[in-house]
This record gives sequence, structure tokens and C-alpha cells, in this order.
Amino acid sequence: MNPGSTGARPGRARRALGPGADRALSDTIRSPRTPPPWSPAAVDTALRTAWEEFEQRAEPWRDAFDGLDEDVLAEAAAEARSFGTDPAGAVDELVRGLLLELDHWQHAIGELGLRLTAAAQDRPLPAWAADAGRTEDVRWRQARQALIEAVARHHHGPLPTAVPDDRPW
Repeated sequence: MNPGSTGARPGRARRALGPGADRALSDTIRSPRTPPPWSPAAVDTALRTAWEEFEQRAEPWRDAFDGLDEDVLAEAAAEARSFGTDPAGAVDELVRGLLLELDHWQHAIGELGLRLTAAAQDRPLPAWAADAGRTEDVRWRQARQALIEAVARHHHGPLPTAVPDDRPW
């Protein structure tokens, strides 16, 4: 092969496009302004957007269960008494409402998992997204446990003491 040949036609030299051709091409061909949807940057953006939307949606649920204990149920009963209504019915209504909120929260966590999986485009979730999902599962379980304990304490008094720390396991 001759130097400067294209390899396709032996003996013919490759010609340059001419002066200013590089400027003409760079003026007409632009790089994309947004990354392609399959790029790591676009995937990360989609994952973070899904997470941020979930965070906004989950805030009321987190607030509803923050500080939940038997005192909250006792306050609902006392308020009902002060208005001359059934205190047990008020507590029942509050607990049923919180159970419904737990159900909505759990459903939203499931939707989040589907959205994150779709945004990852058949790739494993990044560590931050997997950790955030696991943390949300833990928050949900803690809220559920707080509700169960609040109901038990409200209706039946204090729970048995915690396990002593001196056990070898």
C-alpha cells in the first residue's frame, strides 16, 4: 500500500477536504445537549429523579409515624372524651387511618423499586440507590413496629422489658 492511500483503491491518494472544511463541519454537526438515554449520566439522572419524587411523596408518611407512641393514642381518646364522643372509636379510627397510610407507603415503596429498576435499564442498581431503598424498607418496618407497640401499650400497658445486655449471643 502506498502511504496516504485509503486501502480501498490501491494507488490513489486520499485527498483532504480543503481549507476551512473542519470549521464548516464543526458548525453543522453539534454534540448532543443531553446525554443519550442509555448513558451512565442519563441513567443516574433518571434514578435520582425517581428517588427525589419518592422522597417528596413519602414525607407525609414519615411525619405521620414520627414520634408515634401510646401517648398519641391516649390524646386521641382524651380529645374524643372532651367532645363527648366515643374514645375507643376515636382511637380505632386513628389506628385504621395509620394502617391505611402504612399500606399506601408500602405500595409506594414497591412502585419506587419498579421505577428504579426501569431507570437502571437492566443494570444493577448503584450502591446509593440500593442503600436508599433498603433504608426506606427499614423506615417502613420501624413505623409499623411503632404502631403495633403503641396499640399494645395503649390497650394493655407497658411491654415486657428489653433483653439484658449480658447474654453471650
